Amino acid sequence: MGANTIISISAEPPTPPAGGPREPARVIALAAYRRRVADMERDCALDAEWNRLAILVTEAVCWRDPESVAAVGACVAHLERLVRADWDAG
Repeated sequence: MGANTIISISAEPPTPPAGGPREPARVIALAAYRRRVADMERDCALDAEWNRLAILVTEAVCWRDPESVAAVGACVAHLERLVRADWDAG
């Protein structure tokens, strides 16, 4: 056991029931849960960057200036790094 597990104990009174001993506690592994949380956090960050790209593209179409196009390019480059890291982790 350790930081990756918890013990589930029922809320019954501490004395064993009148017919025999109590049921043993169940061990619940937390590693899979933590992986899901990390995956969700990574997905949220990636989704936010995709949303940012959509906003930057809309602004670039509207303004049609070099700075807007450069911002789109920088966002795409950042997204490329994030997507590659996501695929490498998966």
